Amino acid sequence: MAGYTPGEQVRDCVKLNTNECAWGPSPAVRAVLAADPDETLRLYPDPLAKRLREAAASVFDVEPDQVMAGNGSDDCLTVIYRAFLRPRDRVAAPWPTYGLYDTLATLQGVEMVHVDWRRDPAPAGCAGGTKSTWHLPTSMAQHNAKLVILANPNNPSATLVPVQELRRLADAVDGVLVVDEAYIDFAAGEASILPYLDKHPNLIVLRTFSKSYSLAGARLGLLFAHKAMVQHLNKVKDSYNVNAYTQALGVAALNDRDYHRELVKKTLAARDTLAEKLATYGWTWPATHANFLLCEVGPNAGAIYRALKAQNILVRWWDTPLLSTKLRISVGKPAWHERLFAGLASAIRAS
Repeated sequence: MAGYTPGEQVRDCVKLNTNECAWGPSPAVRAVLAADPDETLRLYPDPLAKRLREAAASVFDVEPDQVMAGNGSDDCLTVIYRAFLRPRDRVAAPWPTYGLYDTLATLQGVEMVHVDWRRDPAPAGCAGGTKSTWHLPTSMAQHNAKLVILANPNNPSATLVPVQELRRLADAVDGVLVVDEAYIDFAAGEASILPYLDKHPNLIVLRTFSKSYSLAGARLGLLFAHKAMVQHLNKVKDSYNVNAYTQALGVAALNDRDYHRELVKKTLAARDTLAEKLATYGWTWPATHANFLLCEVGPNAGAIYRALKAQNILVRWWDTPLLSTKLRISVGKPAWHERLFAGLASAIRAS
């Protein structure tokens, strides 16, 4: 099998390739890190993360029994695949999307069905920044898949499927629908399907602390589902899958709602300024509802990526047919953007 290829993790560089939050976590989180570790480290963590689930239930208006914690949302995905899928079952996902969905399917011995997004490209000769649109495939529920999974907003496109379309899909799927909402906090309006959890007993919603909570290094994700489903999923997860420190950090981050709103606000402001400048290159991208842009760069995308990397500036590029002409660029701090554009000037000349 081909293993999942994560974004490069290089220290001391301009890192705009893996969509972490550009600003640090809440002061309440830092206070937890400064606390005396002796008892925290000596004892096993709470296997069901009770305090964390209670804090999440308060923030997201669900019951604690509807929440499961994971070692990142990737851990939650692993639990889902292990719980619902036997060898030769089928999983369906719109494509392109998060590559780990495929890796987990291979590990579980199941067939992954890619269903192409319906894409309306930006008009020919359009100005830089003009948006293309991506639509949910109409046949998404028609592939005899026991599990249908989609990221919303999608990675790598940053596009968003409206909630009502997701609800119709949940009704149509003869199996489990997983909606991975890793980037939902950056989407405007009522974009999450989580408020409709009780209306769809086959629905699972995932959230992560790696993006808008600035806790990618802590590895924490949340799974929301009907309480009976969560009860069964708890049988499948590892006994102590979320360490004690991460649980405490998650509680602190959830309880500091004002700081979280400020992180989102700063990210969206930086996204607007990044998009404005990128438009001057004539590049286009799908309308973004996340903390990154998938820029249509052209056949020199790979060369530009390599030239930026040589200058210690990282963006994301995939050498695949659907994505080889594109660069995914994360939102960063203004100073990082300045370095990016200085690097792009020479990278574009060189390519």
